[in-house]
Amino acid sequence: MAGHSRRAQRHAVTAWQDRGFWLRAAALLVLLAGLWLPPVVVSRPICVVTAVLDITLSMNVRDQILDGVPASRIAIEKRAARALLEELPCGSRFGLAVFVERQPFLLFEPVETCANFSALDQEIAAVDWRMGWDSESHIGETLLASLQMARKLGSDLVFMTDGQETPPVSWDGAPDFSGVRDSVRGLVVGVGGRAFSPIPRYDTYGREVGVYRAGDVPSETKGLFRGREHLSAVDEPHLRALAAETGLGYRHLDDEGDLLAAYREHASPLTRKDRLRIGWVAGGLALILTLSAMLPLRQPVRRAPAGCGAARRPVTTWNFTGPSRKAGGPGTVPASLERP
Repeated sequence: MAGHSRRAQRHAVTAWQDRGFWLRAAALLVLLAGLWLPPVVVSRPICVVTAVLDITLSMNVRDQILDGVPASRIAIEKRAARALLEELPCGSRFGLAVFVERQPFLLFEPVETCANFSALDQEIAAVDWRMGWDSESHIGETLLASLQMARKLGSDLVFMTDGQETPPVSWDGAPDFSGVRDSVRGLVVGVGGRAFSPIPRYDTYGREVGVYRAGDVPSETKGLFRGREHLSAVDEPHLRALAAETGLGYRHLDDEGDLLAAYREHASPLTRKDRLRIGWVAGGLALILTLSAMLPLRQPVRRAPAGCGAARRPVTTWNFTGPSRKAGGPGTVPASLERP
């Protein structure tokens, strides 16, 4: 009985001193802790925005360059809208509307960007001037209606247009923005070249048949297009005035920097709180500890100290450098090691 007790005691001491035992115990504790760890709440910025795209006739002017070839303003604003969609962080919501005359038409309300990216991208790609239902373009009144729409949706507004009023605005005064001023945050985006360009003209079948000429459109009494009403350019003075009147920011698409950075300067400061579970971290650490316990320890190699004589054990090095066995010479076997 005494021998059995001593053996059990020796085994217990060995277990407590075993490295693998401690590593497995630590892995178990980490795994149990991972089951009880509460999720971590992470806050990240998001955006809720509705983009309103101008699809009036002047947006067909090909004064832009896309992939090295001339492109229309509609193509450029669609690319800008898609770039904005791509750069919005997951959890953000994006809506899309188009306008002609004085009323925006909402294609879809703001929806989550990452889960619905493919559908959103296809809708942007499908935008075309042929979706228009009128040939007029009342920018100020459309901006007012867009602000009212964005307020109902609870979103910011990115309003893209060349700013050209058709027929020319009477200049008796802009619409009354007092009811929506500073109630919606966002950006007015100027689209189009600053130089005057001809406006393509289309027949009732949508085929291009030339350009508009003087006398084809009503005259403007004052403003950027006076005497050049049949031509088109981005009307930045008009757009800057509208942005200042409504409390929105202004940016031209040709300006340096990306559209998302410009929009964020004027966007609503929204955040989304996500509950991030970190139990998998504990599980991974427990796995590493378990695998480490299974690895064998590397045993050190015992070597004889330098200058050790024959009497030092357990390792003795004999150095035979030649056939000579003279006493005291190389290759001599110590007398204490010679066989009797």
